[in-house]
Amino acid sequence: MVLFLIGGLELIVNLLKSTNNEVLTSIGAVVSKLAKDKEILGFLIDLGVIPLLAELTNTTDNRLRCNLAEAIGHCCMWSTNRASFGEFGAIGHLVRYLKSKDRSVLLSTAMALYQLSKEPNNIITMHEEGVVQ
Repeated sequence: MVLFLIGGLELIVNLLKSTNNEVLTSIGAVVSKLAKDKEILGFLIDLGVIPLLAELTNTTDNRLRCNLAEAIGHCCMWSTNRASFGEFGAIGHLVRYLKSKDRSVLLSTAMALYQLSKEPNNIITMHEEGVVQ
């Protein structure tokens, strides 16, 4: 079944390279839903979704932040992804999301940081970035 979706998954991952925030927000939401399925998540990882999501975390758009944090949280179902997000520098940006006044951003960020905290090196980075405050 998933083999029929590969072309569509490639398109979705390529859309994460867009410069349009509306496109990125929508694709972030799509990735967060697709990443709940481990088989689809495996294909997304093979297509390079992790570095693309991590790169996008340096944004001030709350809708995009919400969807990115949720997508990142769901992509952490595989423990190696947790370390990868740390290596690609997403942790510091996510910690800064906690300053948002938007409840949906805070909720999705807390979920993502919880998942990412299962990797010991990410916990160190979170503390260095001031997550406790």
